[in-house]
Amino acid sequence: MRIDLFLLPGSVGEHRLAGKTLVLIDVLRASTTICQALKAGARAIIPVEEPDQAAEMRQKIGAENSLLAGERQGIKIENFKLGNSPKEYTEEVVRDKTIILTTTNGTRAYTKAPPSRLIITGALVNISAIAHQVAQTGKDAVILCAGSEGDFSIEDALCGGMLVHKLESDHQLSLQLNDAASLALLLYRSNSRALAETIARGEHGRCLIELGFAEDVALASQADAIPVVPILRDQRIILEDNS
Repeated sequence: MRIDLFLLPGSVGEHRLAGKTLVLIDVLRASTTICQALKAGARAIIPVEEPDQAAEMRQKIGAENSLLAGERQGIKIENFKLGNSPKEYTEEVVRDKTIILTTTNGTRAYTKAPPSRLIITGALVNISAIAHQVAQTGKDAVILCAGSEGDFSIEDALCGGMLVHKLESDHQLSLQLNDAASLALLLYRSNSRALAETIARGEHGRCLIELGFAEDVALASQADAIPVVPILRDQRIILEDNS
């Protein structure tokens, strides 16, 4: 199996994704929040790029069973029901609702998704579940890190490296890696005993902690805390077992 990892979404052409399994990673926080929302019973998450697109989508699908959610620079968008903190996505709030989500980094990566065969939302909180899913497909895969406003994010690379590690170690797969995947694997193996500390010290982690989201950073650093497999189907992210 070949694994290509890209440290930023802008660095990958659509031809590199065609027919492959695609794992989209935004550890802080979109991927973690999507996992939490689905675990809490949300019907689906619709990722969009901009707040005005979110509002238009809500009008299109109906306001009664949908919620606007998202952030810019870490802060909840004005007049939106939810931000991008997984703590907000409780069963009481999101069960049976469709969440229309726009974030600074993570949801933009879904614009790269259409040429891919299977699109999975990946994070540390569901790392073993997505490793199993990728291994089961038997297809070449692309790991796409969201980054932070066009810059490298250490937490996304760590997560991508952990996924590669699990495919090799837990699933005993023989992998062909591009250089970025090899780099991410080395980064993970060098920090595997200090994931939470490394992420908290990272640029994005520090920023969120300063904004008051230290608990989000801690949750997002917990491997296998939310063992779900979110997949994108018909522009909606749903649980794998809903298919």
